Amino acid sequence: MSQPNIVFIHTDQQHHLAISAYGNKDVSTPNMDRLIAEGISFRRSYSANPVCCPARASWYTGRMSVEHGVISNPFPIDPNLPDLGQWLTKHTDYNCVYSGKWHVTGRNVANSFDVIYDRHPYGELQDSGSARAAAQYIAEHANDDRPFFLSVGLLNPHDCCYVCGVSGPVGKYGMEPQLPDLPDLPGNFEISLMPPNQKHRVGHWSETDWRYYIYQCYRMVETVDAQIGLIYDTLENNGLIENTLIIFTADHGEGSGHHRRVLKGFFEEEAWAVPLVISQRGSIPNRQNDSHFISGVDIPATICDYAGAPPLPDTTYANSLRPLLEGKDDITWRESVIGENASAIAIRDDQYKSILYDSGQHTLYDLSNDPLEKLNLAPEPGFDDVKHRHATYLAEYANTVTPYSGPDKTGERDRIREERMENLKQGKGWTEEVGS
Repeated sequence: MSQPNIVFIHTDQQHHLAISAYGNKDVSTPNMDRLIAEGISFRRSYSANPVCCPARASWYTGRMSVEHGVISNPFPIDPNLPDLGQWLTKHTDYNCVYSGKWHVTGRNVANSFDVIYDRHPYGELQDSGSARAAAQYIAEHANDDRPFFLSVGLLNPHDCCYVCGVSGPVGKYGMEPQLPDLPDLPGNFEISLMPPNQKHRVGHWSETDWRYYIYQCYRMVETVDAQIGLIYDTLENNGLIENTLIIFTADHGEGSGHHRRVLKGFFEEEAWAVPLVISQRGSIPNRQNDSHFISGVDIPATICDYAGAPPLPDTTYANSLRPLLEGKDDITWRESVIGENASAIAIRDDQYKSILYDSGQHTLYDLSNDPLEKLNLAPEPGFDDVKHRHATYLAEYANTVTPYSGPDKTGERDRIREERMENLKQGKGWTEEVGS
C-alpha cells in the first residue's frame, strides 16, 4: 500500500492542557499520552474559529469561516465547496468513512462519506458507539488493498456544556455527596471576563462549584480518552499502526474557569488554543513543536498531501504540516495565526495577541510575559508598533482569502464579509489607538 491509512480523531470542546502528558495532574489520559509519545505535539495550534460548526467546516474544506460561510453555528456551508470526503473520493483511491459527530451546518455527511455511525446524543451514549464502529471497520478492512480515511467525531468533553443543569446546581450531574479532591482554580480565575449570557448560569457559583465543574470536565476527557485507546489498540492489534497516520485534535477549547468563564467562542487561550498531535509509528519522530503556528485549516491540507490528492480549491491560508512532520523546520512558515468568529477576529504572533471586536472594544495581550492573559494592554501607551504590525498581517489576510458570496437571509454574513474584510484591507481596527 503506497499511501498510509489516515485516521482523524477529534474531540469536542477540550482544553488544550487537559492532557496528563502535558503535566496536568488532575486528569489521566494514557491514550492521548501514547499518541504524544509516538508523534509530534504542536503546542501552538489554534482553532480556525472556536465554535463547533465553523471549526468543523474549516476542517473539511480547508477554508476559513469568512470563506465557507459558517461564521457561527446557524449558518449553512457554501454548497459549492467540496469537502474532504468528496475530494478524496474523486481524486484518490481512498475509502472515506465517517463515525460519530459531524455537525457541519447545511451538509449531510452521507453525501460526503460512507457513514458507519451517525448518532449524536450525549457523549457517554455516543462516543463508545462511535469508537466501536470505527474499531470494527478497521478490523474488517485491515487487509484491504485500498487505504482508508477514517474520521471519528467524539463528542466529549462537550457534555460539560450542561452547566447548572439536569440534576443539580453544577454541571451535568450535580455535585457528589462526598467531594473528591478537586482541581485548583486557574491562575486567572479572579480576572473575570464572564459574558452577560453566562451570569445567570454560573454567576452565583462558589469557588467549590467552579472547582467541581473543572473536575467534571476532566472526567469527561477521561471517558473520551478510553475511546481513543480502543481505536489505537485496534490499529495495533491488526498490524496497521505503522502504516496509519493518526491525527488527534479538538474543534475548540473550553473555559474551565479561566477568566471565570465556561464554554467556548472567544479568543483567550483557553477557548482558541487546541491540542494537536500527529503520529505514525516508525515514520514520525517523537518531539514537541512549540515554534510553528498551526491553524485548523492546516489539517485538511495535510490529509490531502499524505493521501496524494491535490489541495482543496483555493485554500490560500492553509499549509500542509508534512514538511514539519518530516523534520524540515527551516521552511518558510506563517509568522502569526488568525482566527475569526461572528463578533471578532484575532491574531497571535510570537509574543502578542490582538482581539479586534466588531464593537470596537479591542484587546492586546503580551503572552510572553502574561501567558494567563490577565492584563489588557490595548489602552496602554507604547504598543503602536505591535498594533501596526498586527494591522499589516490582518490586511494581508483579508487580501488572501476569498469571502463567501452566497445567499444571506439575515444579512449577518454580509455585514461580516463586507465591513470586517474591508476594514482589515484598509489597515483599520487599531486606528482608534494608533491613527491611520
